[in-house]
Amino acid sequence: MKGICSIVGLGVVALMLTSCNNSSPDKQKKSERRLEVFTINADAAKQQFFLRLVDEQQTDSSVVYNAKSVFEDDTVGLQVEILKDIEAGVTSDGKIDGSKGFVRGAIKLSSIGAHSDNLVKALGAIFKLPSTGKMTSQTIDPLVFSSNKVTVNLAKQSTYSFKLFLDNSIGTEAELFAVVDTYRKSFEMSEKDSTFRAHIISAFEGQ
Repeated sequence: MKGICSIVGLGVVALMLTSCNNSSPDKQKKSERRLEVFTINADAAKQQFFLRLVDEQQTDSSVVYNAKSVFEDDTVGLQVEILKDIEAGVTSDGKIDGSKGFVRGAIKLSSIGAHSDNLVKALGAIFKLPSTGKMTSQTIDPLVFSSNKVTVNLAKQSTYSFKLFLDNSIGTEAELFAVVDTYRKSFEMSEKDSTFRAHIISAFEGQ
């Protein structure tokens, strides 16, 4: 009887080990599927870029996200740091609050290495403009306008809109619209128009 129990016990252990070994690739595939495409249409007249917020860390004053997606065969990404409790930039009657709405560095962008270099390469390919293929090692801290009528609460599932003004070496600040969706766990950027494309690349390269 003991022998039979031992055989059954070994069979159960073997089955559990087999299940564990087989589950790893599935989990990896599910993780990969969470990364969506960087742009739906690389030839669109006005580009919108999507990044999945794959993880986050809390500081006393901000939330730091790693944001990633896929362009062609490469993973692209960057670090997005967002201040907690960004005040509303639009009043209840729809007027711009110039004193509270604009905050330098309310959203900061920085490199996470090769994935960020891939993002710069992707921008060059999509915009059909030359690039170094290297994201700056310096933190990008644009002037940020909060296009929201409420204070940003990153602990709440909601969607918040911003406008970013990025310094660059070409001249006029590069303008990008940004959306942070804490429900979908996404960070989206869209260009105002194509005239800022070279400025955007310059801002991300730090030149």
